[in-house]
Order: sequence, then structure tokens, then C-alpha cells
Amino acid sequence: MRHIIKSIIIAIAAVYVAYKLVPTIDFGSDPKNIPLFIGGVWVISQLLNPIFSIVLLPVNLLTFGLLSFILNVAFIFALINFLPGFSIHTYNFIGANINGFIVPAVSFNQISTILVVALIITIVQKFLHIIFE
Repeated sequence: MRHIIKSIIIAIAAVYVAYKLVPTIDFGSDPKNIPLFIGGVWVISQLLNPIFSIVLLPVNLLTFGLLSFILNVAFIFALINFLPGFSIHTYNFIGANINGFIVPAVSFNQISTILVVALIITIVQKFLHIIFE
């Protein structure tokens, strides 16, 4: 039971970080979209990712474990088509200057924004799983 609660909290944290870093994620007016998205991220990380990792073990080894990233991208594309009101729009990153380290401005189209959101969710999930397990 503890493992399930911990994994749900990790999924909530990953979606929250992605939502805060990419402000063009729009869950729509239906309040059910947020729990459905979080539940989908949890199902991907807890049920589908282990199954696909075992079945596609050679591919997973060749891609250095990027299978969870690919599953998250596919899941986000599916949700954009099936959840009414859920969308991810283009994102214009204005750049940053962090202690002399300059990050240039970047303009992402919709597909690259979806890839960035899936990458953020995957990295946060992996990082939090490493910390808490």
C-alpha cells in the first residue's frame, strides 16, 4: 500500500513540475481532466512501463531506458485527442541568465512542446524514484 501511495505522489509531483515549467499546458474547464492526466501518468509508470521494459528488453537496452519517455510521449498525444479541453500549445521560452550562464531564447512548436513536457515528466519521475526507493 505504501508503494502505491508513494508512486501516486511521485506522479502528482511530476505533473506539477511539468505544469509549472511549461505554462502552456491547458487542462480545460472540466475538473476531471487533471486527475485523469495524473492517473494516466501513474498507470504508464506503474503498469505499462514495466511490461514494455520486459517485453522490449533489447530495445530498452539499446536506447538506454528511453522507453518510458516514448510511452509518456504517446500517452500525452493520446490524451490530447481523447480528453475534451486538454491541450498543449506552443511555448516561447524567453531565455535566462543564471549566474553568468546564459540560456538562449527558444520557440517551441506544439510537437516539441509535447516532447519537452514528456521529458520533464520522465526525468522528474526517474529522479524521485531514485530518491525515495
